[in-house]
Amino acid sequence: MELAAIASVVVEKLKMSDEITDKTVIEEALIKMQRVIADTNEEERNSDAFKSWAEKCLCSLYYVEDTVESFTLGIARQNRKWGFLMNHSLVPKNIMACHKLRRKIKRIPSDIKRVIDEKPKGTGKQHACSNGTTTYMGDQNRAMAQCSYATIPERDEEELVLEVDRKPPRLDLEKQAKLMSTNKPLRCSSDGSVRLDRETEARLMYTNSYADEELEMFDIRQEVHDLVKRLIKTADKGKARIVEIAGELGSGKTTLARAVYGRREIKKHFKSGCAWVTISKESNKSDVLQNLLKQLGESKDAVDLATNELETRLLKWLIGKNYLIVLDDVQSDQMWEGLKSVFLDNRNGSILLLITTTVNPMYCVSPPNYIQKKTLSEEYSWNLFLKKAGWDTWEEGKEHQVLKDRVLKVCCGLPLNTVLLGSMLSTEGDTTRFHYLQKILCRNWKTKDIISVSYTNLPDHLKLCVLYLVLFPKEYDIPVRRLFRLWLSEGFVNPKPDKFPEDVVQENFDYLVKRSLIQISKFRSDGSPRRCRLLGVLHDYLLPNAQNIRLFHVHSSTSTEDSFPLNVRRLVEHASSKNIYSDASRFEHLRSYLSFNFQMKDIPAKEVGILLSRVITKGFGLLRVLDLEGVYKPSLPENLGDLFHLRYLGLRWTFLDALPSSVGDLPYLETLDVKHTNINNLPTSMWKSKKLRHLNLSHIRLDMPKHSDTDSLPTLLTLWGLSVDDDSPVKNGLDRLCNLREAGITFCLSNCDHLLNWISNLTSLQSLRLRSINDVGHPSHFGDESLSLSSLSNLSHLNLLGKLPNLPDLPEGLKVVTLSLSKLTEDPMPILGKLEHLNVLRLLSDSYMGKELVCPQGGFKELLVLKIWKLKNLEKWNVEEAAMEKLKEINIRCCNKLMSIPERLRKKQSLRELIITNMPEEFKQNVHQFMRGRDLILTFKDYDLTPLPWENADHTSDVSHTNE
Repeated sequence: MELAAIASVVVEKLKMSDEITDKTVIEEALIKMQRVIADTNEEERNSDAFKSWAEKCLCSLYYVEDTVESFTLGIARQNRKWGFLMNHSLVPKNIMACHKLRRKIKRIPSDIKRVIDEKPKGTGKQHACSNGTTTYMGDQNRAMAQCSYATIPERDEEELVLEVDRKPPRLDLEKQAKLMSTNKPLRCSSDGSVRLDRETEARLMYTNSYADEELEMFDIRQEVHDLVKRLIKTADKGKARIVEIAGELGSGKTTLARAVYGRREIKKHFKSGCAWVTISKESNKSDVLQNLLKQLGESKDAVDLATNELETRLLKWLIGKNYLIVLDDVQSDQMWEGLKSVFLDNRNGSILLLITTTVNPMYCVSPPNYIQKKTLSEEYSWNLFLKKAGWDTWEEGKEHQVLKDRVLKVCCGLPLNTVLLGSMLSTEGDTTRFHYLQKILCRNWKTKDIISVSYTNLPDHLKLCVLYLVLFPKEYDIPVRRLFRLWLSEGFVNPKPDKFPEDVVQENFDYLVKRSLIQISKFRSDGSPRRCRLLGVLHDYLLPNAQNIRLFHVHSSTSTEDSFPLNVRRLVEHASSKNIYSDASRFEHLRSYLSFNFQMKDIPAKEVGILLSRVITKGFGLLRVLDLEGVYKPSLPENLGDLFHLRYLGLRWTFLDALPSSVGDLPYLETLDVKHTNINNLPTSMWKSKKLRHLNLSHIRLDMPKHSDTDSLPTLLTLWGLSVDDDSPVKNGLDRLCNLREAGITFCLSNCDHLLNWISNLTSLQSLRLRSINDVGHPSHFGDESLSLSSLSNLSHLNLLGKLPNLPDLPEGLKVVTLSLSKLTEDPMPILGKLEHLNVLRLLSDSYMGKELVCPQGGFKELLVLKIWKLKNLEKWNVEEAAMEKLKEINIRCCNKLMSIPERLRKKQSLRELIITNMPEEFKQNVHQFMRGRDLILTFKDYDLTPLPWENADHTSDVSHTNE
């Protein structure tokens, strides 16, 4: 049970509660509880007495958290209602509630002390293999009793003011003990409730980006190549075929399948599409069929169909088509018996890829199509272990040889075991790594033991970060941007002096990736992580841990109102929530609401509005996270601003038309994401926000108040999707935003000097996208003066759209540069080639108008990806000696006068992929001739591209916007 981790979060929340002045006594009591938990040895942790005591600690911690946040909410509402009285200088701030609050504070530490004193006395003996963690390790699958701990009833503001002498309810631990001794199970998330139940898993299963280094690391490059050939060859036989990958837990079956699933050859061959379904133990045939129909685009009214009707519809849909369908983790013979009739039909030209843990092939799989996932050789396994652990060399000698043999025996040639064990050592110092390995290998190990120790040996403050990933659907690709901001809003990040919280989050994420507990599932072209996931094996192991601390409750298609536990802290929607929120009291302590219920795009999601309205009406306002990303037009109540504690409001891809005006009244809002919505304005009161850090818009023009006496949005770091025109205040307006790290701005200005001067002074800027348009929305220009960005020493990503007088002065640290419609007449390559950190260069439509590009000698030392699109005048391309030595990918599109790729590039051994789109036949023939026999992916594409409105005429002339 993650008691120490929860205590750490509660302490940090207490520190951040500005409304509470006298909070030291509570903090000291909580820290003492943390120490007592940490001092408990492993033998004590496994006792029944400790498990019972741990439940009391958990209830006590949640009680403190609820009490503190309920009172800060009450004070905020009191100040809002009686603010005209509270502002008098002769009245101490919050005097009307402070007396009652102090009485509360005095009682809470005594309750915590009572819990600490009840800790059972242990033997005092430390187990020889104790790992020294502060996590209670018991039977993670035991049923947990519902904890009906004492709560603070929400009252009207008048009651809060007048009832200063009424004694608040105390923490009744005796009553809790009786409740915990019952056999009534905690109704919480289960394997079945976490199954995918959404409109299209294809949206979630983005193309996976497995780097070449990763294929080499897991020794699956040849297996990927062979399986791609097998799938294509099998599909070409013209009728349904089944390919099975089998292997034991941790052998890398799913990793192999994902690497194949994301290959361009697969996407190109299976023109009808691809679908991936992860099957849990509790999934039924109907779940799988509905999921497949959603991904294949035939899900209309599927939710109301019986199982046999779903089967008929899927069977008809597959006839004559060539899909690749992956069923991951097929463990039940009964499940397969129910599905086989769909996939064994001879009229079905699709391929089914089964991933199983069975030893013997299924009877319907021909021997060539049965793939037993091989284990790693001892040599490969040992080298992988050393690489992950960070050992460059391994000493010879008896002691070292014994330990090496022990490592190989524990790892069993399984990639998962090898990676987790090695990664566990990677964070140890060079001087302690060997002794630490000796210590943890002193007992018999199984795969689950390695997973367990890999998790339990984490620092306490990271355990909740890992557990939080379990609330996402199994095998879900999580946007890294989204995860970072959720962690922050939940309070899972311990602040560090002189560091931005976002930098601490990045450090935590990098640490968990290094420990191999988080897998990067999609990379950006510059190699930075875009999406991540929790491995299915880890998801299955961590789910009971999350259940034990009641971290969240999942509402699935099988949930009923009676299945909801009391005091839900985080609610995760996987299905429609009709008529289940009649009893709002069970959501009194709701902290987070996340929905993955992606409905049909013509049915607005009204249920969330019903829940929020009832929660607010009842006076409950502890919600910190409201994440509705991808939910179609959710209903939001007008009094949303009453959710005083709300930190995160995620509405991306909801296509919502408007925001409640009260959203500007949320004092602690940190993230507002309305990207890909129809929202065209924000309330002016947003500019008064003192906590807002990330604002993602959908090309919204903001009415910023001029000449304000206070700083507007002093903490804002991200401003993306902003539209600026001549009516937008830049001077004495936007230029007061001086701490931005990410800026994405589209501007239509008769004079852009003030805007560009402001941007050139944003010295913290890391990512910048600037688009110049005219008043009809066509690309325009950046003015007559040269754009200077050299002062932006932290800038790593630059994207410019619009005519430039010349190439800007660029900072040396740029990693990604994208130029579109720049109309440059001088070759930019000599300047760009000097950027020593440049990984990705995109020269897009008419960014360069000349006839020749010359990549200078020794230039582009770190360039990995080069895209050249629609350079209509380009005829010659020359690459000088030792230039682009690390180039991996070239992407050329619609350069109709270019006849060949430079010879030096054709010979680059680093080159892995070449994508040619809409190029002349002569060019394609030359490429095919020169690249034949090379070990790389060569793709030719031809699209019927509709010209954009401005491509038929020159709309980027030098005249001003007002004259165009």
